[in-house]
Amino acid sequence: MKHSIVKTHLHLAIHGILIVMPFFTSLGISSTLYADDKVIRRYTIAAGSLQQVLEQFAVQSHLSLSYKAQDLDQKQSMGLNQNYPIDQALAILLQPHQLQATKLANGGYSIDKIMIADTARPLTTSDIIQLSPIIINASERTEKSIAGTETTASDQSVQQLATLVIQADQGQLSHIGKSAQSLKEIPHSVTVMSRERIDQQGLKTLDDVMQQTTGVTRQQLWLNNNYSARGLKIENIRYDGGSASSLQDRNNAADMAQYESVELLRGADGLFGAGEAGGVINLRSKRPKTETELMTTLSAGSWNNYRGEIDITGPLSSNIQGRFVTVLQDQDFFYKPTHNRREMFYAALNFDLLPSTTLFTGISYQHDKTDAFNASLPRWEDGADLNLARSTTLGAPWGWIKRENISLFANLQHEINDDWKTQLNIRHNIGNDAINGAEMEGAVSYDTYESQWWRYQDDTHFKETTVDLNLQGNFNLFEQKHDVILGIDHSNHQKDYKQNWTYYANGNIFNPIYPPEWDYPPATWNINNTNKQTNSALYGSLRLHATDQLSLTIGGRYHFHNQFTIVNHNTHISDRYTEEKKFIPYYAISYDISPDMTLYSSFAKIFKNQRNYLVATNGPGLEPLIGRNFEVGLKYNITDNTLFSVAYFDIKKEKEAVYSSRATLPNSNSACCYVGTGSMQSRGLDIELNGNITPEWHVALGYTYNQNEKKDNTENPYNTYTPRNLIKLWTNYQLNQFVEGLEIGAGVTAQSKNYAVGQVQEFNPATGKYDSGKWVSVQIVQPQYAIWSARIAYDLNPQWNIALNLNNIFDKTYYSTIGYPGYNNFYGEPRNFMLTLKGKY
Repeated sequence: MKHSIVKTHLHLAIHGILIVMPFFTSLGISSTLYADDKVIRRYTIAAGSLQQVLEQFAVQSHLSLSYKAQDLDQKQSMGLNQNYPIDQALAILLQPHQLQATKLANGGYSIDKIMIADTARPLTTSDIIQLSPIIINASERTEKSIAGTETTASDQSVQQLATLVIQADQGQLSHIGKSAQSLKEIPHSVTVMSRERIDQQGLKTLDDVMQQTTGVTRQQLWLNNNYSARGLKIENIRYDGGSASSLQDRNNAADMAQYESVELLRGADGLFGAGEAGGVINLRSKRPKTETELMTTLSAGSWNNYRGEIDITGPLSSNIQGRFVTVLQDQDFFYKPTHNRREMFYAALNFDLLPSTTLFTGISYQHDKTDAFNASLPRWEDGADLNLARSTTLGAPWGWIKRENISLFANLQHEINDDWKTQLNIRHNIGNDAINGAEMEGAVSYDTYESQWWRYQDDTHFKETTVDLNLQGNFNLFEQKHDVILGIDHSNHQKDYKQNWTYYANGNIFNPIYPPEWDYPPATWNINNTNKQTNSALYGSLRLHATDQLSLTIGGRYHFHNQFTIVNHNTHISDRYTEEKKFIPYYAISYDISPDMTLYSSFAKIFKNQRNYLVATNGPGLEPLIGRNFEVGLKYNITDNTLFSVAYFDIKKEKEAVYSSRATLPNSNSACCYVGTGSMQSRGLDIELNGNITPEWHVALGYTYNQNEKKDNTENPYNTYTPRNLIKLWTNYQLNQFVEGLEIGAGVTAQSKNYAVGQVQEFNPATGKYDSGKWVSVQIVQPQYAIWSARIAYDLNPQWNIALNLNNIFDKTYYSTIGYPGYNNFYGEPRNFMLTLKGKY
């Protein structure tokens, strides 16, 4: 099959490569060629300790700074809020403390004391503790520290501490909103999956990351996955803080090589999005750097899993930086004979248009082809486990999926003055799916061992454009500084999809005879529809600081345009649903019990369009789903880079669509028939610890307790896939005091039981079969389990690192997703390993 649109996309990909071609030719030029300390930049750095101010300076100027720890100890800085060349900015920050900056050959700066003679007495060796430099890199990773070691110098009383490396940007910051904020200041539960943790655990896709994120439950489906938090579906995703878009099937496999971090806000996103209250995902793209870096990664693992990555970045001129990332992966899976091949590239440019204006723009392209793709398993007709081998695939070996994703994006940011800035975020996503296959589905008969072969074909084209424009800043009133954000966002989605889903024949599940391969594309399509949706909204918030400790946030989101259209190309029927204008309020209050501890509470309304769910065959559509999200919590900065948080949440939804009866709709494309009587409540706790317990020991621990239930007197619980208790832990320890460059890591994902509710025919004693004609509910249970993982890594030299990851150490057999008697039961991965070699220059 050939699509003309594919050719267009390949042209876009080629143009993306051409964009970065000059960058490759510049790699032979020393990065110091463009490290011009006379370039004027705008700096917005708040007052604080001198070390904190220098960390922010390193981030905003894209420089490496090195200094000695005792030179900054107990020193405070007024920060920086103005346009300066690099050398002048450093002078302003350092001279009040008798410090100076010396430019190094690599383009960075060394910070040292201005030597002033001390004639009071000469120094002796007893006065001296020799420290190696502390290095601050303008990296996006979290803090990584190396413990001190004692060495023998020419004088036995001289002690030497090993290098302490601090990565500047992340710490405990989140970009889940429209700008960087301290996690402690955000009145919601937020988890940041940093680049460092993604690399340590060997997480390659968004699906991998979500499985390790606090509070998230994954429901694996035949062609995609659903994620939920607090018993509610996660529906929205943002890129670099832009406008929210709906989480699509193709997002699951998004390759992590192009992103710096993944952030998840659990609960309703009252200001910047609408829909379900499970949460919102934010993906932060990798940004170009001003210093040349080349990073290569080679990995090999279980089931012929081979992968190569190249990540290269650096300056193209005095005011342009570039970055290019590419991935090639070829892998089999534990279920046979499934195979996938991936090709991905990401190209980005950063332009310093003016001292106060920057443009970040780029393109990404990803193509996956999966053969023999079905891993979904049925069960016996009474819901019992078939106990099939974990390597079983009940899909035809000739089946395939081709999936292509292209994204074009741009972010323009302008600093108006020291207190105000505006930014424009635009993104255009394109997706193309083609599927041809056959799979076995249906509860298995005890008499015949038969299930059913179904054929499936799909041709889907997806495109969306999101735009977000906002103004944010602060003003002084009554001797307090207050924060404001005002914005407008717009999204336009279109999905053209054609599908065939047809019964073929029965087949023996233990001795499958595969159907013949179907022609693709087929002559006709059973479903041939186009869905279109546009949303536009205004949003704003005002954070008032009543005192230095107490702040109140009031705001909301005004939906002034929400339209959903379904076009059936087979029947030539078009249905359009327009939602009335709606304002969704948002409130939050925070109180700083101490400089390191904050108590908060937040409240947001929930709103979701349901006009395409009809009450009767001729309408009308249902009223919107409504509800509210309440959260109260405590956040405590144990150190600057270690945050402990605990939150209680209470979520209610009302007027949710509930299936009532089946009816044929000859003149409509909508779902019928439904009543808006659904009501539910989800309550529980989120507890999280993330950061360095000691300089050598990093811990990321998350625990969630959730109790969700329907409130409309129906038989079934609301979300039985969400376990009552869920623990996710990852920890990494540096053993430099024993072996320089050695690290070990370990993790576990543990949960209490969860289950699905299916329908089976009741046993008929007269026939000895399950053919009574009476259908009853049955629980399909996955008992509690714990899956352990481990890692060991070693620095071969300053440039190269080798690591071994081992997952499911004890080879636990379990279902990562439990489904129904007929389908949707998926085994979790057996024991597996991944060996990774990383290089950085």
